[in-house]
Amino acid sequence: MRRPARALVVALASASALGAVSVAGAAGPTGDARAIRLFRDVAARTNAEPAMQVVQAGYMVESAHVARPASFGYRWGFGTVPRGYLRATETITYTQHIGRVVWLTDVLAAQTCATCRPVPAIQLFVTKVAAFAGVVDRPMGHVGCYVREPFRNVPYRAGARWWTAIGAFRPLVERGNQILVTVTYAFASGQPVIERDSVDASTRLFTASAFHVGHGVTPSAAPFSFSQQDSVVTSAPPAPRVTLCR
Repeated sequence: MRRPARALVVALASASALGAVSVAGAAGPTGDARAIRLFRDVAARTNAEPAMQVVQAGYMVESAHVARPASFGYRWGFGTVPRGYLRATETITYTQHIGRVVWLTDVLAAQTCATCRPVPAIQLFVTKVAAFAGVVDRPMGHVGCYVREPFRNVPYRAGARWWTAIGAFRPLVERGNQILVTVTYAFASGQPVIERDSVDASTRLFTASAFHVGHGVTPSAAPFSFSQQDSVVTSAPPAPRVTLCR
């Protein structure tokens, strides 16, 4: 396989309370004191897990083909699908040590349709010191070879806490076994965000989140939403072995 073309990405702050996020006014939190206390407690518990998995939809799009040369592209956080791209579901797996992310993988699986050309999955692999991307073109979901990606070209980072309390917190809402935490803030790009996180009242861990972004990367761009499901990985997986493409 020849060296993939560089991914087509426009720089944008990544999402929500995730560890790599760059937001405006990150000095917070403000607002409802009970909600802040709960969020901080749940964040500490979730950050203490050895490994977590996040399945996210509505945030990423991808375009890829395996040919000569193989190429791929991905974008995030726009709410629209550029020509030649398909919406992709992300499966993010991250490992943690002393409350901070050690490394993560983000597998983008394009959504299919009756008239769409099949698009293979793309895997991003990010450590504290380097980032890589490659087409999933081997059995068992493996990548044959990777190219290096600048950190500005990946939506998440390692080395920081995945969950941290920022923004303005609203009063808690209880629905059965779920406690809903709503917080508002802005991306570094100025996009206003309303985030609602679901907490399992028994395990005191985050289970799901929904995000409503007021507009795209420009004030005139349309608003959009995305969602995620969070779960504990019972056994921390090994990190991918990186073979660079020639």
